[in-house]
Amino acid sequence: MDRMTAWRFLYPPVALLEGIVVDVGGQRRGSEDLYGVRLTEAMITKASANGHLILDSTQWAKAKKQLPQQTSPLVGLQRAGWLYWDYTKAPSLGRLAVKLGVDSAGLGKTVEPYNDDIVSNKPDEMRKTTELCTPILKAPFYALDISAQDPLGIQAVLGLTLGGLRVDEDYSLLLIDQDKKISGLYAAGRTAAGVCSNGYISGLSLTDGMFSRRRAAEHALSVA
Repeated sequence: MDRMTAWRFLYPPVALLEGIVVDVGGQRRGSEDLYGVRLTEAMITKASANGHLILDSTQWAKAKKQLPQQTSPLVGLQRAGWLYWDYTKAPSLGRLAVKLGVDSAGLGKTVEPYNDDIVSNKPDEMRKTTELCTPILKAPFYALDISAQDPLGIQAVLGLTLGGLRVDEDYSLLLIDQDKKISGLYAAGRTAAGVCSNGYISGLSLTDGMFSRRRAAEHALSVA
């Protein structure tokens, strides 16, 4: 178990993906519409688990309008925390950067070409979906702290360890060394090294557990 996975999803509401995620240097580290696990991994490995989502007032208003339409009660509560209380606001991007502790020059060098590419109908350099690329122009500007550290715990980044005990692929029996099976001792699901030993996608724990536990149960019954 030398790896783990962690994830923070920026949506719903979908309008939040129209902003840009930057590190303390003001640079983007990935496309905002990446699967949450992939974006979070990029922020953890490349930006010391620190990041902010930057939006202008048009994007912000759109996200608030979408909130009751696109979120379940639990997710809606979390997103309401972002959109109504736990945010930073400033009349300019420069002032916003200062409040966040983000390099203002770096942020400017990121936003300007981002906007220019949108106006020029050029593809996003991070390959974000075209429909989600809207310019960051209208003041005031807003920021959401999407760092892994959340002192309030409301927007916590969830995670789990990957990998696990080595097992025989036919019966889910534990292995000693390379191929010596331990009779009667099984491992299944996330306790065993399986499909998601290096990366994770939602549902793999359920899928992995379903088939590995069936193999283990069938073998245990056959030798009982």
